[in-house]
Amino acid sequence: MKQGFSTADLALARRLEEAEAANAFHIGRASQDGKVEVEPICDGCAMFAGVGSPLTHAMGIGMAGEVTDEEFDRLEEFFRERGSPSMIDLCPMADATVLQLVTERGYKVLEFNNLLLHRVTPADAEWVCPEEVEITPVEEGEPREWCELLVKGFNHGAEPSAEMVEMVMSLPSGGQSFFAHVIGDAVGTAAMSMHGGVALLFADSTLPEARGRGVQQALIRERLKLAAQGGCEWAMACVLPGSGSHRNYERCGFDLFYMRVNLILDL
Repeated sequence: MKQGFSTADLALARRLEEAEAANAFHIGRASQDGKVEVEPICDGCAMFAGVGSPLTHAMGIGMAGEVTDEEFDRLEEFFRERGSPSMIDLCPMADATVLQLVTERGYKVLEFNNLLLHRVTPADAEWVCPEEVEITPVEEGEPREWCELLVKGFNHGAEPSAEMVEMVMSLPSGGQSFFAHVIGDAVGTAAMSMHGGVALLFADSTLPEARGRGVQQALIRERLKLAAQGGCEWAMACVLPGSGSHRNYERCGFDLFYMRVNLILDL
């Protein structure tokens, strides 16, 4: 067993997927411009933040039992009426009816994500940030700057377009957001939210010139510290397999729980 959890623990998988859906509902409610729409569907959540946005997808579906054709039709209609392909982040422990439906309807695999899990302990609350890295919360008036840096890090350091920035502008409303500074320069971003004793860690981004200096690990450990102080039992993050983020999260004590399959169907 990894850190006291079993990779066959369906109840824990449901708890994590419910936390992910709860975070999406929170972002939808907090969105001030109305550009983020969320809807409970198939016992999970469908989220739309613009065509092509990384936030546009369904999550947590099929975790409470069977999903009917009618429910799945409603899921696809949610995306169709907004001009988007149907996008699903599917937990491998979802009910078998979901796998049957996506197979019958011709969904294609877009990407795999590793869901990594860490049991939060009192030791996490004792972490002290190294002097060479300064982590600060995003203050009022800074969300756009944070989003620009986030996208720039994902874009290999290239300046982001206004459209790309707009696609992630709702992320800071999802919880707590942070900058990482090195020698006074903002070089990294991260965010977290807490739902039902689960801390969700997301929006990790570091500029290429600052990588290899412990920036992301500092951001991870700072959020684990806050998760411990907030009484969370678990911390979770989704990463691309084999990526730098994958390695950094493992170095910070995260283990693989399961692999999500990202699916797409052009409607």
